Amino acid sequence: MKCYNCGCTLSEDDFCTACGADVRVYKKIVHLSNAYYNDGLQKARVRDLSGAIQSLKQSLKCNRNHIPARNLLGLIYFERGDSVAALSEWVISKSIRSKKNVAEKYISDIQNNPNKLNTLSQAIKKFNQSLLYCEQGSYDLAIIQLKRVLQLNPNYVEAQQLLGLLYINQSEWNKAYKVLKSSLAIDANNTRTLSYMKEVESKVGDKESQGLQAAGRKPPKALVGVDSNEVIAYKSGNETIIQPLNTRQRNGSQTFLNIIIGLAFGLAISWFLIIPARMQASLSENNSQIKDVSTALTNKSADMDDLKQQISALENENKTLEANLSEYTGNTGIMQDYNNLLKAAKTYISNPDEVLETAGYLEQISAVSVNAVNGSVTTSGNNVSNEFMSLYNYLNDDVSAKAVSQYLSMGTSEYNNGDYEAAIKNLTSAFELEPTSDTALYYLAQSYLKSDDKDTATKLFNQLISDFPDSKYKNRAQRFIDSGEEDNSKASSSSGTQAHTQTNTLTPEQAAALQQQQAAAAAAALQQQQAAAAAAAAAAAQQQVPQ
Repeated sequence: MKCYNCGCTLSEDDFCTACGADVRVYKKIVHLSNAYYNDGLQKARVRDLSGAIQSLKQSLKCNRNHIPARNLLGLIYFERGDSVAALSEWVISKSIRSKKNVAEKYISDIQNNPNKLNTLSQAIKKFNQSLLYCEQGSYDLAIIQLKRVLQLNPNYVEAQQLLGLLYINQSEWNKAYKVLKSSLAIDANNTRTLSYMKEVESKVGDKESQGLQAAGRKPPKALVGVDSNEVIAYKSGNETIIQPLNTRQRNGSQTFLNIIIGLAFGLAISWFLIIPARMQASLSENNSQIKDVSTALTNKSADMDDLKQQISALENENKTLEANLSEYTGNTGIMQDYNNLLKAAKTYISNPDEVLETAGYLEQISAVSVNAVNGSVTTSGNNVSNEFMSLYNYLNDDVSAKAVSQYLSMGTSEYNNGDYEAAIKNLTSAFELEPTSDTALYYLAQSYLKSDDKDTATKLFNQLISDFPDSKYKNRAQRFIDSGEEDNSKASSSSGTQAHTQTNTLTPEQAAALQQQQAAAAAAALQQQQAAAAAAAAAAAQQQVPQ
């Protein structure tokens, strides 16, 4: 016995010689736990499983770390067919002592036998289904399910008790007696089974006594009312033979009459006894066939439900795989984002002046989003690599400012030339890339106003007044809001944001760094392609749906 405080081996003293802890009560508790365990073990040996369970529970209540008691409790649960409770006890036992514990062998024996595990699982499911049938009042279906449960797990005591109770409910006493007797062979002193058996035995005993009384014969009274002079009585072994003296000699006509009477009597017996018995046997056979067909239909229905659930699960899994695959191969998937980024990098290297084309490719990338207020770039949607974001940020930082300048320049020029539809398109692009450009916002509002869209123009003028209180265009916008005064002046050639003045010519070091980033992005794209191919293969393998 180990000390609860320090773990040292205890002596016969009432205190721990190592740490000095008082262990008197602790020893009594451990001894009591061992006593309950020994009592449970003795009851289990004589198949008093219910009594053994109670004793082992008391043992664990005193000492929850009693490994032999917990393992034995699991074995008893498993013997009674309650595999879930057995596995629970063994798992707890293994968590308390992970090494040199026989519970690990019990668990592995079940887990390494998929057929046994599946059989136990099916038995539990069918038992739960039978309980549902009982709640619905479908006792015949419940009996059919319980028979299948006992075929899968013959030691399932609770299933035997429920089946016996259903037989009692239907007054099928002999069947109930047989089932409950099998249950007692497993758990000899189960209180519930014994109460059911007592009820069955009382009913069966009453019927037997009634049958004996109906078929019994009263012992004959010795020569009551018979004159001794009219008979001859003599012994033949242990039997007394009584022979009357006055007997008449039967003639032939009387014999023939007796034969006719006997034939008539035999025909009457055949008509009233044999024929109804045969009809009853035929009816019973038909009922048995109907019951077999009903059982087969029930089994088929259950199998069809299982197949439908499997098909539904496979279809959902297939849809999930297709959705995952579309993230790689769709128009807005990862592969398309990598292609657009590589096109943007190629255009940037080969034609540095084509910033609008490069910006167009960057805008088509769905894996990132640009904050409309501060211009920050964040990932959204598809997951991308660090190399992808590094190359994207490099291109976006350099191209966006140049693209704003070009969009703004083309937009104001088209505004001066009266091509307001084209001006709206370019000025919108400029303001989306540079949300702090009051010039782009003002001439965008002017373009809508010149296009007779005063509602949109008014909305943009209000936005200019509220977002750019220090803008040189604020007074013009305010005059239009207050009095409807329009500004017919042309946009100056110097209008626009202060664009970055970086040269479009790349140094050798910049070109080499950009090519390294492009190569890293291409390698990451290849990895994404391999992942997409693996996902596609998995989706194709899961598309095999059972018929």
